[in-house]
Amino acid sequence: MESIIVNADPQFIFTIFFLSLGPVKIIFPFFKLTRNATPEYRRNVSIIAAIIATIVVLFVALFGHHLVAKYQLSLDALRLAGGLVLLMSALFSTFPHLQPPLEMPKTELTAIQLAIRPIVSPIIIPPIGIAAILIFTTLFQGNWEMQWIVVKSLLTIMVFNFMAMLFADKIIKIPGLTQILTLAAVVLTFIQVALAIEVILISLNSLGIIVR
Repeated sequence: MESIIVNADPQFIFTIFFLSLGPVKIIFPFFKLTRNATPEYRRNVSIIAAIIATIVVLFVALFGHHLVAKYQLSLDALRLAGGLVLLMSALFSTFPHLQPPLEMPKTELTAIQLAIRPIVSPIIIPPIGIAAILIFTTLFQGNWEMQWIVVKSLLTIMVFNFMAMLFADKIIKIPGLTQILTLAAVVLTFIQVALAIEVILISLNSLGIIVR
């Protein structure tokens, strides 16, 4: 696993982004938030949320390393923090009673208001998503080929997210698909826990705290 992280395997990058920023976790909350809305309203929210989310992740990908350099954060610190956030995120998914329920707006929101919060943040872009982007952009600083892979992976995920939001009401109605998505979420959560532990172990090994 450490060689995968160091050698920047594109599949590993895409997997991390899919777990932290991907569409599986978006479908149910988006459907719940827009269940009684008109098709035009849902479409507007989908478009606005996709655009804003894409701008945010690209901004972090292209300029996030400056923030890391400003505060002199080491790669090991980013790995350890990212691993912990990834683990906490997976545990919250495994034990949903530990996290607060999705709050439904008490008043009618405009499309842009709903798109910004809670859809863009924290549904599409949770803290682990930002952490993952910062880790990879710091790791690949100066390597334009790998930075392009990061950007391309992010753009692909954002397209998936847009399609998931745009067709969430139709996806939910497909017989058996809800159960499949639920099972997929369980599998992805297990993988997320394993990846989180592995990243934490790599960080501790790099710091000399443990020997593997």
